[in-house]
Amino acid sequence: MSSGLSRRLQLGIVFGLCATGMASAQRTPSAGASAGPAAGSVIKDCPECPELVVVPAGQFLMGSPSEEPDRDDDEGPQHTVTIARPFAAGKHEVTFDEWDACVAGAGCARAADDGWGRGRRPVIRVSYEQANGYTEWLSKKTGKLYRLLSEAEWEYAARAGSQAARFWGAMADRACEFENGADAALERQKPEGWKDEWGLHACDDDQARTAPVGAFKPNAFGLHDMLGNLSEWVEDCYNESYEGAPTDGRAWTTADCPRRVLRGGNWSNSPVGVRSANRNGDPPSLHNTIVGFRVARTLP
Repeated sequence: MSSGLSRRLQLGIVFGLCATGMASAQRTPSAGASAGPAAGSVIKDCPECPELVVVPAGQFLMGSPSEEPDRDDDEGPQHTVTIARPFAAGKHEVTFDEWDACVAGAGCARAADDGWGRGRRPVIRVSYEQANGYTEWLSKKTGKLYRLLSEAEWEYAARAGSQAARFWGAMADRACEFENGADAALERQKPEGWKDEWGLHACDDDQARTAPVGAFKPNAFGLHDMLGNLSEWVEDCYNESYEGAPTDGRAWTTADCPRRVLRGGNWSNSPVGVRSANRNGDPPSLHNTIVGFRVARTLP
C-alpha cells in the first residue's frame, strides 16, 4: 500500500517527442468528439492565466503491467480508459507568477518559496484544498470551467501515447532531458534531509530543487514536467487498486475521502518514483516543497 511516507514520494525533505512512435490504440479518435480547438492548440484565457494545451480524445491502457520494474500493487489492475472528449491541460505546473496573481486578486493565500525563488518556478506548499481554490478563482475570472485533472486524464496526458514506464521510454538513463528528479545535482548539493540510499538518476540536470517550468523537453502532447519537478494533485480520492475504477476518464471520488491522489514524482525522487504509472495518496491538507499542481479546463 502506498502512503504519504512511501519511498516514492520521499516526503522527508520534504520532451521532446516520444522516443518511439505513438501506438494507435493509445490515441484512437472518438467519433463522438465535438468540433473545437485542434489537438495541440494553446489556449490562454487571460494575461495572468496558465497556458493550456488541447489534449485529444482517445483511449489508453491505465496502470502498469506486472512485469514493469519497481511497480507497486496500487498501479493495477491495468484497464482500458476512454477519453471521449478533448480537454485542456496546463502546459506547465502552476507557477508562482500565476499563483501570486490569484493572491493579488484576493482568491489565494500567499505561498512560501523557501528562498528558492518565485516567478516561473512552480508554486510549492499548496494543499489540495488550496489548489482547488485556485481553479475556482480562475473559473470566476474567466467564465470558463477550470478544475484539477482527473487521475485518468493525468495519466493519459502524461503518457502521450506511450505505454512504456516513462513517456520517452522504459529506461531512466535519459531522464535529465525530460524531467527534474534526483540525480548528480541533488547529490552534489545534498539538501537538508536527503539520504544517499534513495537512489539517483544516472545524469545531471543541474537542478537540485525545483526547476523553472519548461526547462525540460515536453512530451508528445506538448506538456512539460508531467514527470518530475513536483508531485501533482489530481481530483481523485486515493484507492489502493484500480478495482472498480471508472473507465470513462471521470475522477473517482467518494463521500469519505481521507486521501487524495498525487501523480508524477518530484525533484527528490529516484527513478522508482518517476514513472507514468506511479501514484500516491496523501491528506488533502498536505502542503510541502515537493507538491504542486497543474490545471485543466473542460472544453465546450
